[in-house]
Parts: sequence; structure tokens; C-alpha cells
Amino acid sequence: MRAALLLALLLAGPAGAASISLPNETAMLPDSGHPGYLPALQRCLICHSADYIALQPDFDEARWRAVVDKMRLAFKAPIPAEEAASIAAYLADAQRRRLLRPHPAQP
Repeated sequence: MRAALLLALLLAGPAGAASISLPNETAMLPDSGHPGYLPALQRCLICHSADYIALQPDFDEARWRAVVDKMRLAFKAPIPAEEAASIAAYLADAQRRRLLRPHPAQP
């Protein structure tokens, strides 16, 4: 009897499942004219929001390169090796120029 009840519960599916609607992402990486902007836009925003990137501590280019390489090698992000340096340079430049700023939360 227990097995039949358990099977019936499993087959019934989740009861009262709710759906949620999330707002569209509006934050974007700033176009500074840097050659690494487009690769960063195409590669980084696959997994990260622009606000998440903007919230990172101030890193120099070498530290951003280590972060990009970690994403590429450890997490298998689809970043070609030849784009890693330009992405890191863009992120360091945008951070240094204070272009990377998180958007304020909407009320």
C-alpha cells in the first residue's frame, strides 16, 4: 500500500507549482571604444550580468587576466584564448576609468 501511495504521489507531479516572471536585464557593459569591449560583451554576459561584473573589486589587468583564464580553463567558458587578453584589458580599463557601475535597484 505504501509503495502504491508513493508511486501515485511521484506520478502526480508537483502540487501547486508556481511560475514567476523576472524583469528583463537592462544593465549593459559600457562601450568605451576599447577593442576588448565586443568580446567581453559576447563572452562575459553569457553567464554574468553587467551588474555582477561591476560589483567586482578593483582589479588590475593581470588580475582580470587571471579571472578570465579561470573562467576559460576551470569553468570551460567559451572564451577563445586569443580573446582573453583583450577582455581583461577592457575590464581593467573600464574599471580604472570608473565606467563599470552597478545600476541601482528599482523600487
